[in-house]
Amino acid sequence: MEILVVGTLRVDAGRRDALLAAIRPWVRKTREEEPGCLAYAFTADTVEDDVVQVLEHWQDEHSLAAHFLHPNFFATKEALHAHGSGASSIDKYRVDLREPVRDGERRYRADFFTAG
Repeated sequence: MEILVVGTLRVDAGRRDALLAAIRPWVRKTREEEPGCLAYAFTADTVEDDVVQVLEHWQDEHSLAAHFLHPNFFATKEALHAHGSGASSIDKYRVDLREPVRDGERRYRADFFTAG
């Protein structure tokens, strides 16, 4: 079952760009080197200058567990702390169903229309 990791990190607004620059090489290495990594991003929030959005997509629990033991994970954590990462709220979600947001007629749908 696929896993999404979604959350936010707080950082002083004046330090956010430096923090993102510091972790960029580790984010890239995670994407390139870690099996089962389908997406991995830390991005500036569009509205709040002191927030970094976190989005990770893992193939399965095994892939995420391996990430938590990988040198890239520890290097990213170290860079985050060194550049002022503060309070965080990060959760993981199991994905049991995936389908497009738009149906065959290109209408946006909130319901899971293929599950019926």
